[in-house]
Amino acid sequence: MQLENASTVRPEVIVRAWGDEPVRLFLHRIEKNRCFVGIERAAKPIGLPFGEVFVFDVDRFSALCTAFKQGDASKLGELWANIQVDDFACNKYQDMITCLHDQEHITDPEGASCGNSQ
Repeated sequence: MQLENASTVRPEVIVRAWGDEPVRLFLHRIEKNRCFVGIERAAKPIGLPFGEVFVFDVDRFSALCTAFKQGDASKLGELWANIQVDDFACNKYQDMITCLHDQEHITDPEGASCGNSQ
C-alpha cells in the first residue's frame, strides 16, 4: 500500500521556533487549528499554532536569520511582527495540503535551523 503520492508537494514555511529562531521547514498538513510542520519526509511532524507558521520567503528568512544570529532581539521582534496575516502559510496552503502521514524517520531536525548552521 502506498501512503505517499510521489507528486505530493510540501510547501516550505518559516516557523517561529523557541527564542524567536526562524527555522525553514515544510508544511505537512493542517488539522484542528494546527499546522503540522517538519523536515520534508518527517514521520511525525509537529503541530504548531497558526501564528507560528508563515509562508517561506527567502529575503524574509535571510533577514530573520541575520537578526537572530546577531542577537538583535528588537530587530527580530520587529521582523516577526511585520509578517502580514495575508502571508500566513496555513491560510494560503490550506486547500493544497493533504492529511497523508509520512513513513520516514526524522534524520536532521536541526539542519534547517539558523542558529545551528555553520
